Amino acid sequence: MYLLESKIIELFNNQYIMDVINADVLYNPIRSINIKRDSELKIILETISSFNATTQADIIPVGMVYVNRSEVKLKDKFSNSLFVLAGVTPYSSNISLNDNVRTEWSSLDSITATFESLAEEKYLIEFVSNMDMNNFILPDNISIKKSIIETINIDKINFSDTLTNRTGSLGCISVKINDFSLYICSYKHNNQNYQYILYDKIISEEERRKIRDCVSFIIGKPIIYLGCSTYTDAEESKMVSFELKSAYDYKGAFTLEEWPPTILSSKMSNMIDSTVFNNLLISLYENYEKYHFQHLFWMYWHASTSHFYSASVQFGGCIESLQNSYLEKNSNSKIIESTEIWKDFRDKTKKLIDELWIDENMQKLLGNKIDNLNLLPQQKQLEKLFNLLNIELTDLESHTWRQRNIPAHGKKIENDIDYIRGVKILRTLFNRLILKISNASEYYFDYYSLGNEKSYKLRSITDGIKDGEEN
Repeated sequence: MYLLESKIIELFNNQYIMDVINADVLYNPIRSINIKRDSELKIILETISSFNATTQADIIPVGMVYVNRSEVKLKDKFSNSLFVLAGVTPYSSNISLNDNVRTEWSSLDSITATFESLAEEKYLIEFVSNMDMNNFILPDNISIKKSIIETINIDKINFSDTLTNRTGSLGCISVKINDFSLYICSYKHNNQNYQYILYDKIISEEERRKIRDCVSFIIGKPIIYLGCSTYTDAEESKMVSFELKSAYDYKGAFTLEEWPPTILSSKMSNMIDSTVFNNLLISLYENYEKYHFQHLFWMYWHASTSHFYSASVQFGGCIESLQNSYLEKNSNSKIIESTEIWKDFRDKTKKLIDELWIDENMQKLLGNKIDNLNLLPQQKQLEKLFNLLNIELTDLESHTWRQRNIPAHGKKIENDIDYIRGVKILRTLFNRLILKISNASEYYFDYYSLGNEKSYKLRSITDGIKDGEEN
């Protein structure tokens, strides 16, 4: 069983004899093929062909926007193992006249492989990055056992001895959702960093993404997906398939600190309690689709990696999107809530516009604005949301909310420090709303106010952030 994604890359590169079923955009015939990851964890393909090899790649006009559907298909010569390289984009090539070969480099979106197996897939391992969790003490133990059998033969006499080395560390979080269990693992062994999520059954990519998104929000840092592999039963541990994906790092995920939205243990701020973690994950998981968390978390991490000048607009967008979803499902964002009263007002206003002695195009413009007249201003929608949730919205939070779109209108920020701290308020507001709406926690970390040397200030979910409470 492979617990390191780098071992899967080695496995692919060690497939010495592969037939090229379809070279697609690559120069062909191909003599050798090799993959690696670059510094941004993108998959890079290196192929070597004869200098007079040809390609069927179309010429893409500069500036053209298109979906890359190119696929290179390979087959192991001695088995039915099939490898599909998708999203192949050649970007550089070099011809060596001394060796009469062409070396070509391409970026890949993914590699998938299916191996011959009569047994059923039972386990799945996701390879991830940016899940080091160095600031946390993980709750569950991982035991590693290595056995070496030594055999000595003297004439007809055989001696054997088994040397066993056991090591262990707290490097795992055990979680159970519905009818399956998963193990979020992050530890170091033999000077190598292991980061993976082990599932005790085969789970769809859609479900696994939901879980990764929720875990990312809990630990306060986006998990970067690198691929997965599936296996038969634990005893045989035979690989059935694998997938490798080029990383998407939100343009800066590896630079982010861990900012969990709430405390993960009642004992210490840097500890993770399995029960607390499990309850948080289930609460977020159960509300994931109802409130469109996939879209929200995607915006959230992009806001987190953005410059503070634009981050305020993006965090504001996260809050507005969540606010709209909640009001749509639990109330509304109308000024006049009575359908009968609003219809009467709308009809009379429309009639008044039709009677105006103005250009017909102007009448249409005014008429199109009628429906928007009944929408609460964004500030009032936010106040309504907080009232419905029965949590406090302070003057400081309201002021920050009103200032969020200054960069969107091209205006100059007068005080960078205040605005940076305002971005922290907006991020904290979003965290608080997610936790409250999901009923995930009674507390949240206040990333605006100054904490102590070990932790940020922890507040009740019902209490807002007030100015002058930094100490």
